[in-house]
Amino acid sequence: MSSLSVLRGIVLVLGTLLGASQALAHPHIWVDSQYQITVDTPTIQTFNATWSMDAFTSVSLLENYDTNGDGQLTGEERQELLKGLQNLKKNDYFVHLKVNKKDVKPKEVKITDFGFKNKLLWVNLKVTLKTPVNLNQSTLSIAFGDPEYYFAMVPLEEGLLRLSGKLAESCTPISHDGKERGIETWVDLTCEPSQ
Repeated sequence: MSSLSVLRGIVLVLGTLLGASQALAHPHIWVDSQYQITVDTPTIQTFNATWSMDAFTSVSLLENYDTNGDGQLTGEERQELLKGLQNLKKNDYFVHLKVNKKDVKPKEVKITDFGFKNKLLWVNLKVTLKTPVNLNQSTLSIAFGDPEYYFAMVPLEEGLLRLSGKLAESCTPISHDGKERGIETWVDLTCEPSQ
């Protein structure tokens, strides 16, 4: 059973409990999300992101994919969940990017790892840009969002972006509210040239 099937099952249950119009009016899956960008040089082409799904969704996925009932996903169970999660690849895992205020598509977004911690499903992603972005010359804007508003992509309390690396202190991330449906927050990132 794919995770998309499981997610649709969750929606059907919610639809029955809440009435169809209410079930379609708000997200059904909440995902805490954050980007991690390491700035060791002004030019970046890849960076990471992390998701943590809500407890209801996490438990539902574990119950559906844990076919031997041992409380863990191993072997074929883990591969089946990965296949289900990869259904979100067609949406670039809800990654939204802009360079100098122009929408850009990532070259690739892929799952690098996933698992359960404290009964919550976490997913690590690697984002690769089509062309490198020089943060001294350009503004990279990043967000997560599902325009269908099925997934609520919520930034972590510490923020949507965690910076690290030798040049991180020369960078200025500016957060602002998203105007697009399903996008809560954008972060615009630029860096000052080193002296």
